[in-house]
Amino acid sequence: MRFAILLYLLVASSCIQSDNSNTFDRAFSENIGIDRSTPKGERLYQAYIVLKENCMSCHTGYHNDWNSNKTDQGWISSGQIEPNDSYSSSLVIRLKNIGGNMPKDKPQISEAEFDLITNWIDNI
Repeated sequence: MRFAILLYLLVASSCIQSDNSNTFDRAFSENIGIDRSTPKGERLYQAYIVLKENCMSCHTGYHNDWNSNKTDQGWISSGQIEPNDSYSSSLVIRLKNIGGNMPKDKPQISEAEFDLITNWIDNI
């Protein structure tokens, strides 16, 4: 009987773990599918969070599918960014009110948030 209880506790406790203990698994699972284990991945993650909080409520679904762009190549393929040239990227042009007014009906993003986006694009 004790053996059965001990076995049950051992099996039940092993099911509680939500991720592996190695750094890569934790980095990947804590950030919506973007690998933050490299400086490049961390830059993408920081920019993605700014875009998620300020842009993706409108640019998702029928309009765009920005939330699925979780790699640099995904953003490049979408036509929203020009690698290593943030100020030629349509995303940046719209954010700085050069070619649009984004985010629409909201205050513009902060300079610190803007810098996260341009730093990410300029370092692809």
